[in-house]
Amino acid sequence: MSIVEGTVDLTKEYDQPVADVYSAWSSEDAQRTWGDPGESWEMSFEQFRFTVGDTDVCRFGPKGGPQYINENRYLQIEPDQRIVYATSLKCANRLTFAGTVVITFEAMKDGTRMRLIEQGLYFDGQDDVAGHQSGWEGMLGAIGKYLRGRR
Repeated sequence: MSIVEGTVDLTKEYDQPVADVYSAWSSEDAQRTWGDPGESWEMSFEQFRFTVGDTDVCRFGPKGGPQYINENRYLQIEPDQRIVYATSLKCANRLTFAGTVVITFEAMKDGTRMRLIEQGLYFDGQDDVAGHQSGWEGMLGAIGKYLRGRR
């Protein structure tokens, strides 16, 4: 049994105002759109409750393959400023990851600077920081596409 710790720290700039970028996180419909894991994968929310103290439960994975369950419990929500949540990821009832995520939103002259920091523990070689880094980079790019499509 092993535990490895790691941090993902990404900053992304969007041409849209803070309220629009924040809304991409606070809306279930928005997350269903930009959170789509891609061709041959599926994703669904068993529960989406974007309020402090509540939990989102998302199931995703390759069609016909192993399913992952991601739970996010909201610790702090400051609209248009910051979102903080505790998160975990399981596959086949085995905990593969547990950590915290902080997302901040900063208004800029021509849009929004968003920073995402995920600090976590990866269990028993089932997950790793490189995979999370790559996954977040893809999702932040998908948020940009989602936001551009809303214009």
